[in-house]
Amino acid sequence: MDMTDLTYLLEILLFPGLGFILGFVVFAVWYQRKYLARLMIRMGPVHCGKVLGWLQLIADALKLISKELIVPEAVHKKAFIVVTFLLPTVPAAMVALIPFAKGLVIFNAYGFNLILFFAISTLYPVLSVLKGWAANNKFTVVGAFRIIYMDIAGEIPIVLSALGVMLWAGTYDLQEIIELQREVWFVFPQILGFVVFLIAYLAMIEKIPFDIPVAEPELVLGPRTEYSGAFFLNTMLADYVNILAWTLLMISLYFGGYLGPSITGNPWIDGSIWTLIKLLIAITIVFTVMISYARLRIDQAVRLGWNYLIPLSLINIMITIFVKYIVLGGAI
Repeated sequence: MDMTDLTYLLEILLFPGLGFILGFVVFAVWYQRKYLARLMIRMGPVHCGKVLGWLQLIADALKLISKELIVPEAVHKKAFIVVTFLLPTVPAAMVALIPFAKGLVIFNAYGFNLILFFAISTLYPVLSVLKGWAANNKFTVVGAFRIIYMDIAGEIPIVLSALGVMLWAGTYDLQEIIELQREVWFVFPQILGFVVFLIAYLAMIEKIPFDIPVAEPELVLGPRTEYSGAFFLNTMLADYVNILAWTLLMISLYFGGYLGPSITGNPWIDGSIWTLIKLLIAITIVFTVMISYARLRIDQAVRLGWNYLIPLSLINIMITIFVKYIVLGGAI
């Protein structure tokens, strides 16, 4: 094994691969608990771990792994079991397409990373629906149907808003899109598209006010109601890896991705640091929105997507074409 192969292996296993993804999930759940607790004037986790309760998530994971794996009699057993292990792999594959620094990306699709990202993302709601159907419970099935509605209301506008960025940049390559933001972040010329993307992004990660498929007061836990132990842990893991994937895409499209002032002089280290800083700011905004707004009804979410987000994203595309190809003559 030469040095190139060893470096690539470390990228897959450590950063920005498996180790980073698992580390992010642990941090994100802990940070969400502590941050929301502060906003609610509470303490959050404090007892498990001497510093800010940082061991609480490890304890929760060990507790879930040690619990009995219950498979109810009426479920579709093969799908019930298999889907929980497949679900986290989809957003993990999406993360593999995101550049963390110039040249630091697990899988380079040779100019089509963004297209491949959206292609892979279509598998996630399919598996989520299968998760609810396989459990064969009225709450899980209703949650599965809500996922379908949410996906239609969120995925179409998020793809159309990203299309505005593709047209502005003139490329499907995430690396090139990021590099073109050295002078100005695309959030400024694509502000309308960004607003649409942000709202649709919240729908895609299914967090308040768009956590409609789960809706604890109505559906217990929606599609994951019947899952216990490690099965439940895998469904939660998939949720947070999904947040990671879409958040990384957002900062890559609109906030310059890994670009930022030099800190160490090493492009890979600097790019990774700026990616993580922007990631932390983005998830902080997500958690702030979670505590600031009430959950929408499913009809309100669908109406928002079809009546407002899709038309606005189409208007953004028309404005982008007019400004770039007519006003600017095809130059950014």
